[in-house]
Amino acid sequence: MHCLQIPDDAFNALKLPAGRAEQELHCEFAIFLVKEALLEPTQARTIANMDRVAFQTLLAQRRVAWGGSPEEALTDMQAAQASATRRPFPAC
Repeated sequence: MHCLQIPDDAFNALKLPAGRAEQELHCEFAIFLVKEALLEPTQARTIANMDRVAFQTLLAQRRVAWGGSPEEALTDMQAAQASATRRPFPAC
């Protein structure tokens, strides 16, 4: 495993609730990597520590293209809708 080191003063200056900063940074980094086509969503979602449907939903909310066929997109959208009725998505 590799770690990205952030200076304490920069980390402490983040305008995020104390308990969410680390998870938010993981999510934002994962989104950035997909958006810049540096990493596939399958690997990026592990950085965000999210399941496939939740991460693809997050990418869709941010209007980040994540590839896949129209049929896969429809299947994933239906799974996300079903999942949303069962539990809320992470705050990421």
